Amino acid sequence: MELRLQLHFHTTKSLGTRIDIESIIKPKQAVDILAKNNIDVVAVTDHDTTKGCSVMRKYAEKKGILVINGIEFSTADGHLIGLGIDEGIEKKFNRNMTASETVDIIKDNDGVVYIPHPFDIKKEGIGVKVKEIDGIIEVFNPFNIFGFEDRFADIAAHKLERPRAVGGDAHIPGMITSGITVIDSEIDELSILKTLRKGKTTFEDCRYITLDEIKEWSLDRINSSYDSIMENILENWFVDSWYMNLANLKLFKFIEKGLLRAATNKRESKFWDLFAKTSYQVANFYAHMSIREFSKFTFTL
Repeated sequence: MELRLQLHFHTTKSLGTRIDIESIIKPKQAVDILAKNNIDVVAVTDHDTTKGCSVMRKYAEKKGILVINGIEFSTADGHLIGLGIDEGIEKKFNRNMTASETVDIIKDNDGVVYIPHPFDIKKEGIGVKVKEIDGIIEVFNPFNIFGFEDRFADIAAHKLERPRAVGGDAHIPGMITSGITVIDSEIDELSILKTLRKGKTTFEDCRYITLDEIKEWSLDRINSSYDSIMENILENWFVDSWYMNLANLKLFKFIEKGLLRAATNKRESKFWDLFAKTSYQVANFYAHMSIREFSKFTFTL
């Protein structure tokens, strides 16, 4: 039978790295949207936790939707997803582990490796290590708004002869229906994962997230995490990159406090539209740098 799958989805249980609230999608809300849009299967792939899987399943079973346990690991080399894994697998993982070490954990758990957004401009994917990691390659992700990121992923999948799939990387309700993988399979986890590994897939509803959706999602996250953000500003952010050193400077802390209060008290201000457009231009600059790097890599595969 034909099945429609959402393979990359985050609930409110998903763990943020700097801001506590990572996804604003509540499980019951998600199930209602999935059912309304005839999506048969959802993989819960929260960041570094499986706590959302059982919560989703409680609601999904009532609507006849199959939930596949998943997790998006934040490895030292970039993000990797395990599908069909046991709840609690995160206890065997830490963020210092390489992609290869994480693959071993997934396979030891009889899971399937899924490589999300390998060439995203934020470098959160595994990038050129896609050549070393055998798994299903995500060839569409709504956050790859410049498009070339997905084209390079598709080229890599074809050249490396890897199975392909798409996912919504859903952090807001509007993205739950984006990036749907379609397969012909019985509706049980083993059959579905076997079909995915064979690469017998087609894709639907591959819509990129809009700038306005990114803005609203960001403001929702900030408002929901106000206390923890203020604590980080006052006590210093954890430094894992050069720009976090800047964030801890006295001048930048003053600016951060002002922005945090404005996000709460002046959400409707046109300033946020300007801020979003400026951020887009900065992202566009990094995108052009990434094009050169990743085009050279995919050309040499």
